Amino acid sequence: MKIAFIGGGNMARAIIGGLAAKKTDAEIAVKDPNADKRDALARDFGAQCFEQASDWIAKADMVVLAVKPQVLKSCLQEIAPFISDSATVLSIAAAVPVESIVRWSGKTHVVRCLPNTPAMVGCGFSGLYAGAQADDVDKNRAEAVMKSVGRVLWVEDEDRLHVVTGGPGSGPAYVFLFMEALSSALENAGMSKSEAHELALSTVEGAALLARRSGEDFAKLRENVTSKGGTTAKAVEAFEDGGFRDLVDAAVQACMNRSREMSRLFGAS
Repeated sequence: MKIAFIGGGNMARAIIGGLAAKKTDAEIAVKDPNADKRDALARDFGAQCFEQASDWIAKADMVVLAVKPQVLKSCLQEIAPFISDSATVLSIAAAVPVESIVRWSGKTHVVRCLPNTPAMVGCGFSGLYAGAQADDVDKNRAEAVMKSVGRVLWVEDEDRLHVVTGGPGSGPAYVFLFMEALSSALENAGMSKSEAHELALSTVEGAALLARRSGEDFAKLRENVTSKGGTTAKAVEAFEDGGFRDLVDAAVQACMNRSREMSRLFGAS
């Protein structure tokens, strides 16, 4: 499969790296105005890199839109004349609806993707939504590409991508915030900064791996390490008394609400 990436930033690099690590037969081309990024992608992955749009885009089976949502419209207006009508357009630009991408580009084989940053280490999660005129070929191409950097979930309703944004899309930041707070608490309790950092990192890393491998419900896993009246029980009680669950729910809702606001903005433009 020939894949043209429009934008060579962190997420594009992660996907290109994932495709390379999986030893796929993908032929990669990248458009990016930054010479350093182009040189790095060419050096590290053998990608063909270009500063300007031209007929090389027309050879692509898939065009991956990996630019910021604020510049996606102008970018599509530049590259649309070169995109084949049979090519799959895979957008990883947050909040921009399929309808807007179709309107701006005149292309109909559109799939939206919401990846998260752990894709940079091959442990990502991507929500995928196929536009009304995307077919099985488009879906298979998109899934193959995004599985190179982690797990995927298809949603039938585009609005559900806002839920993906509120969870795994923005979720790594929630986990990092918890790790930051735990590390700070351990420092306050007497650990050095480096020790507290390692303890917080190992706590989350180990718990996530245990949850993945055990297949147990999260509540059951929590109960397994929470003896009645013990130390863990007191800590969990402090979380519950502080409204931890309500706070997490409020954070997810706030994220989803902002995602919907942004989507309406880009949908109207």
